[in-house]
Amino acid sequence: MEPVRALVFRFDPERDKKPRYVQYDVDMGEETYVIVLLDRIQREMDPTLSFRSYCCGLQSCGSCRVQINKKRKFACLTTVKPGDEVIIDPLTFPEGHIKDLVVQVE
Repeated sequence: MEPVRALVFRFDPERDKKPRYVQYDVDMGEETYVIVLLDRIQREMDPTLSFRSYCCGLQSCGSCRVQINKKRKFACLTTVKPGDEVIIDPLTFPEGHIKDLVVQVE
């Protein structure tokens, strides 16, 4: 079975000079939510990855909103399946970028 190929935006303003994408090939086995994919990357492949992981699954809290393939989406409701390639970027807010997929929203 083919892995999900995730190109994830990475940038730590305290350490990095410029943003970059890191590729993660993740064996998910079946269709799953992007939030689950990110959680698995963080738990099993790269504990330094930062994202808002709260998952209400109702489009109500908005914590997990990111850009998925250049469209604003909820990571808790957007699915990927084996063989998919997905590009995950942070939302853009004028208040600033904190780290990786986390932006200042208040």
